Amino acid sequence: MSQKTPAIAVRLIGFTSKEEETFASVFAVDRDRDYSYLVLRQGSLQDPEMYIVNAEDLKALTILSDLNPGDAQPALLIGKTGISLPYPILPRPIRWRRLLEMLDALADGRRLLLTTLSALDTVTVPERRLRERVDLDLSDPNQYERMRKPAPAQGGILIVDKDFRFKDYVASLTGNYRFPVNLATDHISALESNAQHKHALMMVNTSTPDINPYHLCEMIKGQHVAHKLAAILLIDRSFAYDKDVAKGRCEGFLDKPLSRKVIIAAMQKFLPMT
Repeated sequence: MSQKTPAIAVRLIGFTSKEEETFASVFAVDRDRDYSYLVLRQGSLQDPEMYIVNAEDLKALTILSDLNPGDAQPALLIGKTGISLPYPILPRPIRWRRLLEMLDALADGRRLLLTTLSALDTVTVPERRLRERVDLDLSDPNQYERMRKPAPAQGGILIVDKDFRFKDYVASLTGNYRFPVNLATDHISALESNAQHKHALMMVNTSTPDINPYHLCEMIKGQHVAHKLAAILLIDRSFAYDKDVAKGRCEGFLDKPLSRKVIIAAMQKFLPMT
C-alpha cells in the first residue's frame, strides 16, 4: 500500500458557511484515497494548494481573477458561469465522488509540475564564454559594505507562549535574516518587550495560560499607533476563532501543529525577508 500524502489545503471562495461545513465533512470522511483534502477555515493565513470557487458568485470570480492561480495552485469551479474561464467546471448539484475525482486529477497535475520544477533546479548548464573571465574584483570594498542591508535596529518577532521551544525554533528559521525573536509568557511581559523592540510580527499561542489573545493583540497594536505590527494567533481545533472579534485586532490564525513551510510563508507575508 502506498504511503499517503499530507493533506492538501483547499481554499473555498464564494460559498456559505453551511456549504463550507459540508465540504469539510466530506473531505474528513473520505480518506481512503491517494490524496486527502483539508478545508482552510475563514481567517486562516495558511497558503492554499488548491481553490474551489463558486462559479455562480460574481465576487468569487473577481477574487479568482485577481489571484490568477496557475497549475501549481489549481482551481476548480462549481456551478454554471456565463463566461469562459480556463478552469475545470463541476456542475450543480455537486456529485461528491466526481468532485473528489476531479480534485485528484488536479493534484496529479500539480505533483507532476512540482516534481518537474524540482528536477530542473538540479540541472546544470555548462558555461560557454568566448573569453576567460578574470576572477579579480577591483571594486572598492566599501562600496559593497554600503550596499549591504543593515540589521534592523528595531522590529523582529514577538512570540507569546508558555515556554521557549517554539521561540527557539522560529529563531533558528530567521538566522539568515537577523531578525530578533523575543519571548513573552504573559500580557505584562509582552507589553514590556514590544515597548522596547516595536515588533513587526507577533505570534500568540492561544493555549498560553491566562492570555486573552484578542485583548492582547489590541493592546500591543495600541502601543504604537504609527508602527505597523501584524498579529497571528496560533490555534488548535479546540479554539473557536471568531473572525468578527479578531477584525482590527489580528490578521488571522494558523493551525497547530505548524510546519516549517507554513511558518516561513507567514513570515514572508509580514517581514521584509529579502
